[in-house]
Amino acid sequence: MSDPFDFFSISNLRRYCRYLLFIAKWLMRLLSASVEAFLRSNFGRRYVHILPCAFLFCFFCAGLTPFPRLLTYIFLLGLFALIIYHYFHIFLRRRRSAAEPHSSSTGDSWTIWQRVGLAQPTIQCFVEPLFCWLVGLHVAMLDPFLGLWLKTSAVALFVKAQIKRYKFIRRIIDSIDAKLEAQTLNASLKQYQSGPGQGAQKSHRAHFPGSGHQPHP
Repeated sequence: MSDPFDFFSISNLRRYCRYLLFIAKWLMRLLSASVEAFLRSNFGRRYVHILPCAFLFCFFCAGLTPFPRLLTYIFLLGLFALIIYHYFHIFLRRRRSAAEPHSSSTGDSWTIWQRVGLAQPTIQCFVEPLFCWLVGLHVAMLDPFLGLWLKTSAVALFVKAQIKRYKFIRRIIDSIDAKLEAQTLNASLKQYQSGPGQGAQKSHRAHFPGSGHQPHP
């Protein structure tokens, strides 16, 4: 008979945490992708495939509500139409040999935000989640499910943007460290090559006269 306290063992708790992190990661991806289809365009070729998964997840959750409102159906219809548009845009982009973004790109934000003078990281990290949250607050008065969905998606969008920003900053710091290490290694290598050992090697080289005659033994 197994010990009931094995459920709380360190190994089991770590395994449960991994499961929870895996589920939370995919919930964050699906929730954020359901609003990214409205907020962005020019998605990466690989990332765009998560949009249909977000639609199916939203459709499944909407079916669990006892009395879905009209706004929920409008949201689902708009999401489905935008997914078709994004796929068609990727198809035309390839046919026209346009510049391809990163295959895992989460898309470009509305140009109206950049006209205001906001930078792309600021838009995706703060402006879009705040905008989605405010829309969810107003929609919740008419459709509680859709309002809750938009507010939850805003939180997921904010968390995902912060994680992406943190990873990007880490990559920049790692690149700077690698550059400094390469410069230090290069300087040490030059110093090593210009040491007395190289002078000893040079002294053993044979030097012939300029006339081309071999030296006498």
